Order: sequence, then C-alpha cells, then structure tokens
Amino acid sequence: MKGWIALDIDGTITLDKYKVPDEVVSFLRKITSEGWKLVLATGRPYAFASMALGEFDFPYSFLAQNGSAALQMPDKEPLFTRYIDPSKLPLIEAAYEGIESDFLIYAGFEKGDFCYYRPHRFSADELIYLSDLQKRQKESWREVTEFKDAEIGAFPLVKCFGFTHQLTQIADRLRATQAFNVAHIRDPYDDAMDLLLVTDRTASKGLGLAELLHRYGKSGLVIAAGDDENDLSLFDVADVKIAMPHAPASLHERADFIAPPTAEQGIIRALKMVFHDHHL
Repeated sequence: MKGWIALDIDGTITLDKYKVPDEVVSFLRKITSEGWKLVLATGRPYAFASMALGEFDFPYSFLAQNGSAALQMPDKEPLFTRYIDPSKLPLIEAAYEGIESDFLIYAGFEKGDFCYYRPHRFSADELIYLSDLQKRQKESWREVTEFKDAEIGAFPLVKCFGFTHQLTQIADRLRATQAFNVAHIRDPYDDAMDLLLVTDRTASKGLGLAELLHRYGKSGLVIAAGDDENDLSLFDVADVKIAMPHAPASLHERADFIAPPTAEQGIIRALKMVFHDHHL
C-alpha cells in the first residue's frame, strides 16, 4: 500500500455537478490499482454525489455530508455514521433567533436523502432558490409545519443558506454551543449564496478520514486536496495538502501545493507533482 488520497469532489475533481471528467476517473482508477487507497469526501448527500460518481467502478471510501456517514464503495457497504441527535434541534432553532429565514434538515442516505423543510419560514426569493436546489439535487423533500411534529430521528446534516453576514452570525451562535461542527462555504452552483453545513461535533471530513485511517491503518503518505473551508479538517489529518487555485486564502496558507485549475484536470497534475517530490 502506497498511502491514502482524500479528495473533495465539487471544485476539486470536477466542475460538473453530474459528472467527473473521464481523464480524472481513469487516473484515479489507475492509482488505486497501484496501491493507493482513495477517499472521496464531500458536503453532498450520498444520493446527489452518486450522480457524479457513476463511472467509479473501483474501490474507494466515501464520506458523505462532511463526514457524517461513511460507505465503502462500489459495494455501498455502510461503515459508520456520526449523526446529530434530535435533542439538539432547539440549539439550532436558537441560533436563528431574530433572523427571518430557516434551515433544512437532511434525513440521511438510509432514508433516501430527502429534506425536511418549513416553507412558511422562507421568503419568496428563498423559495425560488430552494426550488432550484431541489431540482439540481433531484431530491424529494418533506414539507412540515414544525420539525418537532415530524418525529425526526438522528440526522446527518443541517444546511443553512444566505448572505455572508447573516450566516456568520448563525455560525458564531452554533459554534458557541460546542455541539456542532460548522463549515461556512460558498455555494458551488450559485455565486450569490453562502452555505453553512452543520454536523455533529464528532463529524467532519477530517474526523471521517481519521476514523478510516484508524480502522484500516495509516500506512504510507496521506494526501488531501480541497477547495473550500470544509476541507481544512482534511488538511489537519494529511501529510501533504493540495489547494485548488480558486480556494480561499485559509487553504492556500496551509497548502504544500497549489493545483492547476480544475477545468484543466489540475488535480491530476498536482498529484503527479506530489508523487515526484516524494519519489513515489
């Protein structure tokens, strides 16, 4: 075994929400056959991510919704989940005090990755955005009046959306509870919106990667690549860190390599640079 390679999906290995370039798929297939263990880590739910990974017919580990759930692919074998207990919902509600908006609750891959949402809490413009989001991810959502009436069990992720200043306030309140991991990222498909991806405090991309290393053994080099704030936790675990050129300064400051542009399949060239520098 040569080591581990943990890659973000959107903006890192592809710009297309429904497909990874054939050149990238072929390269990743080749290096896994040569002894690298591949991990794909994403903020997407499993159902949405699987649309882009249809050509991945070789072994890899999949971390869905910022490390809330792990599956071994392509057999879809569940490995572990790190979900939010519904008793913590009042903490999320409190973070929205005085803010005229709302959040989405993802039910998890076991339930088909649908969302609970409260339409009456959103503005007309927000409902348009939600309609686009639902169509983009091809999900069925469950409309509720109040979350407490929906008998929601443990769930992997809460998604908040809005403008930067508003989400910064919500993120600060959530972090103050010390009950959650909160990643503030750009919406990769809508430049006007920011997102908060809220998971249990035991769940992040990096914590998921660390769990895989613990289970299967940290043998060889650990390489991680990403393009947004939720990838920083991968950098915490990796020996070698790759940031995409459009990533925020927080990633560039910690990166060992800056990859060429994603549109040019830059992740391939970046990984080859790492292999060359480490004589692999």
